[in-house]
Amino acid sequence: MKQPSRKWALCVLALALIGAGLACHIWAHVHYRAATRALARHDLAAAQAELASCLKVWSRSTDTLLLAARTARRAGDFDQAESYLRDCRDLGGPEKAIDLEHKLLRVQRGYLSQVERPLVSMLNQNHPDTPLIAEVLTPAFLQTYQLDNVGHCIQCWLAHEPDSIEAWRYSAKLAEVVHNGDEVLACYRRLVELEPDNDETRLLRAGQLINAHRPQEALQEFEHVRPRVGDTPLVLGGIACCERELGHGDEARRLLERVLAEDPHNGMALGERGRLALQFESPAEGEKWLRRALVERPAEREYLYSLLQCLLRQKDKRKEAEELQAQLKKVEGDLDRLRELTRRLASDPHNADLRCEAGQIMLRNGQATEGLRWLNSALQEDPNHAATRQALAEYHRDRKGTALENLQPLARAPAAGQVGGKKMP
Repeated sequence: MKQPSRKWALCVLALALIGAGLACHIWAHVHYRAATRALARHDLAAAQAELASCLKVWSRSTDTLLLAARTARRAGDFDQAESYLRDCRDLGGPEKAIDLEHKLLRVQRGYLSQVERPLVSMLNQNHPDTPLIAEVLTPAFLQTYQLDNVGHCIQCWLAHEPDSIEAWRYSAKLAEVVHNGDEVLACYRRLVELEPDNDETRLLRAGQLINAHRPQEALQEFEHVRPRVGDTPLVLGGIACCERELGHGDEARRLLERVLAEDPHNGMALGERGRLALQFESPAEGEKWLRRALVERPAEREYLYSLLQCLLRQKDKRKEAEELQAQLKKVEGDLDRLRELTRRLASDPHNADLRCEAGQIMLRNGQATEGLRWLNSALQEDPNHAATRQALAEYHRDRKGTALENLQPLARAPAAGQVGGKKMP
């Protein structure tokens, strides 16, 4: 009687162990599925957490390790990605996929030139992982102003994923850099179609519509997001700009007064108030507001242009107008030259001389961030480029001694968070 009881006990124990093991695998599978759902909605942090839990059970799964490495890399956790890739390789994981991840890591760590050719070759060969490759190469090429390569990456990306929101965002950025207003609007229209509830995208589109002098469409975008984002300075200022262009001066004035009551130093609202005064009140009143705006935002070309119009319409301000007009003429010449440099760099992306000149133009026109990016990209092409090193040395030497008011403005395509060419809070 004792022996059968022992056999039953062993059977029960075995079944319990099998059940526990099965439960663990089910638990891991649940976390894996949760990770894939998080990746589908581009929530990399959640996906990382789910995959880490999954690997507590599937620690020897090379597929899971590879996905965890890829997710960590995309989230910017490069050391963790390297660790997962080492484990994956040690367990005999797919060598080509591991090698691709290492190349993409090199790009994201700042070593684009070392792996650029093989990765571009993969795009040209219609590699199955083209979207992942393009996701990494596109911002790297954009950062270094290799604009032809940016366009090629986006084209390959959209061929695989025509509804990729990230690809369309980069397409909009590229169109802004090359000053293609029609393409910018087309990209933002597509983005709104893809994510109609994204308020930030709608605000960016509204800003581009203002730049294109399509106030009625821009107003519709502002009114669409207003119930959700509230009466922020960005929304009120944008609506005021639309109302001014539509000829509704009183409504524009009322909205701007609300913004300035909360923040008397809001440069955007001051500048728009000056343009409103020029259009509906008097040149002298416009001059008053625009001078206040330029104290807050001395590098805004649109404000300086409007101020020039105020001065030209006042007989006793002609001398000041002539001086300002000469300054703006220099700015327009710089803008034309910058566009030419951008076109030339498209066919000669590794030319440090062109990059240096572009950076110098941006710096002397008050665009320090972009200017430094151009200069740093020149040093990436030629670390010993004398003109670039001199320009950087002069910038850092003069940074404390040069008043921002002395920097000339530069007409430019509006960046993210700008409306009507003016950055808005």
